[in-house]
Amino acid sequence: MELRHIRYFIAAAEEEHFGRAAERLHITRPAVSQIIADLEAEVGTLLFERLAHNVRLTAAGRILLTQLTRVMADLNEALVLTRRVGQGKTGTLNIGYGSLTLMHSIFRAAVKRFHETYPDVTLSLIEVATTLQPRALAEGKIHAGFMHVAPTLGPAGKRKAEFLSERDGTVLDYINIQTGALGVAVSAEHRFAQRKSIALSELADEKLVVVPKSSSSPSYGQLYTLCQQAGFEPNVVQEVSTVASQLNLISVGMGIGFAVMGKNFVYPHQLSVVPLKDVNYPTSFIFGWVRGQRTPILDRMIEIITALAE
Repeated sequence: MELRHIRYFIAAAEEEHFGRAAERLHITRPAVSQIIADLEAEVGTLLFERLAHNVRLTAAGRILLTQLTRVMADLNEALVLTRRVGQGKTGTLNIGYGSLTLMHSIFRAAVKRFHETYPDVTLSLIEVATTLQPRALAEGKIHAGFMHVAPTLGPAGKRKAEFLSERDGTVLDYINIQTGALGVAVSAEHRFAQRKSIALSELADEKLVVVPKSSSSPSYGQLYTLCQQAGFEPNVVQEVSTVASQLNLISVGMGIGFAVMGKNFVYPHQLSVVPLKDVNYPTSFIFGWVRGQRTPILDRMIEIITALAE
């Protein structure tokens, strides 16, 4: 049994006339008669009573009509769903983000706009540090992620190029949302809070709260390189695992810390982030995915982020 057998049978059953069914289907009457005859031969019983001026379903035909109507309804629903998935209007999208991403207004705006524009898509936000996102992407745990990347410092503080296209063996495509700079996060009561800028050397006597594995602020090796360049050894008093924990401890006066600055970063009011005037350490806030693994749903998110970034 082919799909055309079903379509012709349902049309003939609803019209109760082979000629009107043929007109509805834009084919000839003999074609309808032949298809119905073939279908009756396949099922082994008559489906229509042939009357003088019309046809009428037999008891077997009425049973078949009920079943095939359900089949066609399911098929149409499947086609509609398939079309919506192909258009990126339904399905699931898993997006990775780190705690620093929560401070960026474009992240919040993108999530809000996506929810409003594509309400039938299940958007799952999964907290994953930038350093762990390439593996999560490779393993299929996330489809894309908001990441913060920064250069590696070589000898004498020289910056090495940061190859965003490949991280931990995973080849990425990405859009650069924003380039940032390095600043110092202090509590609102700190003596630096009202300063317009700070020299790195002024931090010599300060206690530092650090995120050792953060890719958006200097890791231990790079931190020491920067501070040694400025003539002192960093006084690290607290290690934390996330930027959110770092900022919370800074806000209650446990110390100060390095933080990414940019016009779209919004930090809690208990904090002040002051630019470092003598440090060239650009950072990039990106949205990345595995090269060659874009889907229609991911394309919709990329369109939204691109528009917001512009």
